[in-house]
Amino acid sequence: MMIFTTPSSDDGSTATIAESASEPIVNEPVPLAADTALSHAVVGIGRFGCVHARKLLSMPGFHLRALVDCSPSARAAGELAALPLLSSLDDMPQDIASATVATCDDAHAEVAMALMRRGCHVLVEKPLCIDRHEGAQMILTARQCGVTLGTGHIERFNPVFDEALLHRLRNAAANHRRGRGTQPLMRFRRCSTRIATARDSVLDLMVHDLDLFAWLCAIPAEAPLELLALHVDAHGVRARVRLDALVAEFESGYGSLPAARLQLCDGHREQWLDLRGAASTAAAGGDDALARQYRGFRRAVLGEPSRIASGADGLAAVTRACQILHA
Repeated sequence: MMIFTTPSSDDGSTATIAESASEPIVNEPVPLAADTALSHAVVGIGRFGCVHARKLLSMPGFHLRALVDCSPSARAAGELAALPLLSSLDDMPQDIASATVATCDDAHAEVAMALMRRGCHVLVEKPLCIDRHEGAQMILTARQCGVTLGTGHIERFNPVFDEALLHRLRNAAANHRRGRGTQPLMRFRRCSTRIATARDSVLDLMVHDLDLFAWLCAIPAEAPLELLALHVDAHGVRARVRLDALVAEFESGYGSLPAARLQLCDGHREQWLDLRGAASTAAAGGDDALARQYRGFRRAVLGEPSRIASGADGLAAVTRACQILHA
């Protein structure tokens, strides 16, 4: 049985994960046709898992077959109650082709690798993992098993980032690189009402924007981060970084009204983008970022171009977040 709440960041657990990465593959990936719905499971049915499951019930291209959660208190309510609720990955139907991992963060790596060895394509809620060594094992396992590993960096699918704005931002980044600018090209601010320590916000909130900055500016996953300044107080964390010759500032924290904003400093122009407001407007119309993300995941599984964050992208965001967190 997979225990979703077992910490996997200490030396013993990491060794177990590393050893299990070399286990034989249980199933080959299920061959897929472009017009075939992915037989899908959601693992972990806490608040986020249930959001994913409800979205998948109405998603063309997916057939939600099962929910998995080993907690004795796990319950599926409403429209989810009609689905099988399983207590172990071993109980999943053998023809499940893909799965969402929405467990606690420290179980992401163990659960995702077990699914990939079954031949499942996997979308892991962010952060991909809590330790870069786990992330490297996840990427290796995906390669060995011939499956897609995606990371749920959902801001890539925020409708504010249409192709025109993306083109403009990438041009601004190219100009900034050529000019060797020392002022920030972008400033990010993300806050939540959750009660937790300021440092917790780095892997919870700031990791979104670290990935978003890299994606918007076409920064490769292997580009090293240089931490230029860091301030931590009771309310949040602020960091100034240089990444691929681009400077950006990030702020994250808890205890205030929810917010997600991006300031673009493009030459003499400055523009604030309300990421939360744009997402809410799209959700009201039914085409929200989560639906877009699942369409992107399906395209990636089929080998088509997609905005989805890969396993390598997810690992890069975690690595950069941990560098800030442990500075």
